[in-house]
Amino acid sequence: MTGTPALRPEDRPAFERVLRQALNTPEIRAALRRHGSAGAAAAERLRARALAERAGIATAAAPEYAAYLRQRNTVASCVRADGTPSAGAGARGLLSALAVLAPVLAAAATAVFLLLGYVLGYVPGLGGSGRELGDALLTAGHTAAVVTAVTTAGGVTWLLITAARHRTPATGPPGGAPGADEAWRQALLERGILPFLRDQLRQTQPGRQGRAAHPRRPTLGYTSPDFASPEFSGPGFTVPPSSSEG
Repeated sequence: MTGTPALRPEDRPAFERVLRQALNTPEIRAALRRHGSAGAAAAERLRARALAERAGIATAAAPEYAAYLRQRNTVASCVRADGTPSAGAGARGLLSALAVLAPVLAAAATAVFLLLGYVLGYVPGLGGSGRELGDALLTAGHTAAVVTAVTTAGGVTWLLITAARHRTPATGPPGGAPGADEAWRQALLERGILPFLRDQLRQTQPGRQGRAAHPRRPTLGYTSPDFASPEFSGPGFTVPPSSSEG
């Protein structure tokens, strides 16, 4: 028989956040205000008691916590499998680098060819050979501009596909329901922490504390108003008359 999963150390900050949320609910805040000036101290005592009993409180949301752990383990397995080095991963890395570098190099070549072509083709005094070289450079610049546009479009497309492929395990992990962490926190709040806080507040009501602080006084041998003692009253005993009576 599988036991209830214990709250793991990495999930304790999440438990404390849910506890803080519970202490700030209108119901608990109204109950704390009934403690008067000791409200802040009472809230801190409640928080300390809940943290001390978090292992037992967490069992109230054990099914949701087990589902959350299964989803988290599945996501971790997918990430480890996707991050394993392989020849395909190296090729994808090389293609990603080319997708970034090729448009940059093509743009730089375009700028250089066009600049030199305009300088050699339109500066006077260079002669016919200068104009021919300038025209050739302008043609090369226009070709490089087309290459720049094509490589830029291809690089952007490749980067978008790669980003979508890497984002798929995080958005839809197989074998686990989406939002299992939120379901666990909600169950922990409604079935674990809030009932614990209500029970603690019922045990520390001001009226109950006042009655506990003033216990009943023990009944003495005399009662009001005649202060007759049970030790000296009853059958077989007669109170002697006063000396003033005749």
